[in-house]
Amino acid sequence: MAALPPDPKGWSAEDVKRWAMEVVGIDAEDADKLVVQKIDGEELMGMTKEELRSVVPLGVARKLMRAIEGLGGGGGSSSVAAEPELSSKRARLDAITLQEGDGAELESVLW
Repeated sequence: MAALPPDPKGWSAEDVKRWAMEVVGIDAEDADKLVVQKIDGEELMGMTKEELRSVVPLGVARKLMRAIEGLGGGGGSSSVAAEPELSSKRARLDAITLQEGDGAELESVLW
């Protein structure tokens, strides 16, 4: 099978489907939902988490969003790529166990 074009923004909806199945590992049923919604590479790269979630189930949307971030995409206002610090903040937040007295640490992560 031919390689995908190197720039994801040039992908067709069928290219997006193929990438979603072969690279991300989602099933054909969910990948077909991207084609039905006419999600080509340019649209994929600019999708927010909320938009993606409206097309596919939550777990699939999360897998796709992580993969999109790996491509350098996700351009909407609430996408992780739109706020480069968000991934770092989220990772740090996940590592914090809130205990009495940890408020200052939590505040430093958020701001």
